[in-house]
Amino acid sequence: MFVVLLQYTAPESDIDAQLVDHYEWVTQHYDAGDFIAAGHRHPRNGAVIIARAMSRGRLDAILATDPFALHKLVRYEVIEFQALRTIPELASYADPLTTAAQS
Repeated sequence: MFVVLLQYTAPESDIDAQLVDHYEWVTQHYDAGDFIAAGHRHPRNGAVIIARAMSRGRLDAILATDPFALHKLVRYEVIEFQALRTIPELASYADPLTTAAQS
C-alpha cells in the first residue's frame, strides 16, 4: 500500500481553482478501487491519499494525471508500506501472507 503526501507548492487561490477537477480525479480513482482514503492536511498545506497495493509505476502514472500535478501545484512524497494488520473492515487490504501467518 502507499501513503501519498501532497504538499502544495502554489498559492491557495491556484489550488482552489483546480479543486473541482482534482476531486473528480480522486472520485475516478475511488471508483476504480485505486484509493482507499483521501483528505486535506491540517493546517491546509496539502493532502493525503492512501492507495491500495499496486506497482509503483502504476501509482506514479496515476499521480501524473492529477490536475494538481498537471498544473505543477503540488509535490508528492510517496511512502510504500506493507499492511501487516488491519481492522476487520480493511482485512482485504492486508498482506495475504500476514493473514496466513496469523492463523
